[in-house]
Amino acid sequence: MIAHVTVRTAKLKETLGFYQWLLGLTIAYKFDVPSGEILFLGEHETKFELIEDSAAEPIQAKGLTIGFIVDNLDEKIAMLDEKSIQHSDVISPEPNIRFAFFNDLNGCEIQLFERK
Repeated sequence: MIAHVTVRTAKLKETLGFYQWLLGLTIAYKFDVPSGEILFLGEHETKFELIEDSAAEPIQAKGLTIGFIVDNLDEKIAMLDEKSIQHSDVISPEPNIRFAFFNDLNGCEIQLFERK
């Protein structure tokens, strides 16, 4: 079982606000450390960890994607469009599965995944 996925970011407040806005992720717990904060987001088993790191550079991890399950992909795509955030076309490899990709504020590739 995966415990968490970690993103180091120089933009902690903006990244937190983005994921709370788009996905409604809540802070499960947080730690204060000398370099800033460590936040764990989410309510289920696997957490999304954000580590504040002023030296963090944009993520360039080709071939790595973090996927989030969403209830309504069209709604999330509309939210991205409102903020002029570029995203892929919706992909539907079978009738009950739809998803799309975009890069977050840190350059991390994100997949929004809907199963009907």
